[in-house]
Amino acid sequence: MRLTTTISSVLLTGIAGSALACDLPKLAAIPAKEQVAGKEMEIRAAANTYFTAMQTYTACVQSELSAAGGDSAPELIKRILVSRNNTAVAEAEFMMKLFTDNVGAADVPVAAPAAAPPARR
Repeated sequence: MRLTTTISSVLLTGIAGSALACDLPKLAAIPAKEQVAGKEMEIRAAANTYFTAMQTYTACVQSELSAAGGDSAPELIKRILVSRNNTAVAEAEFMMKLFTDNVGAADVPVAAPAAAPPARR
């Protein structure tokens, strides 16, 4: 029993640890609306960098979920990876709203990461 528990723990740690290879991007600094004047291009560049990095991050997390077995992945691993993805998507959506409210609509669409399919319980 102890050997099975140890082996299972090592396997789960290995799978979960590989998701740590996905680097969550640093937030873009989006100042208050009153402080944007004259900094639009710099803010837009930072936002585009952030959203591109966030797309890479969510793709990495989704890839890790697929590598762990997708719907067949161990329940704990699946919940962790889906939670990481969904949290990243929620953060990106918040940042998009903040960007739109403070800077204005993007001239070139700034893409938020795609949502992962919800975990089945």
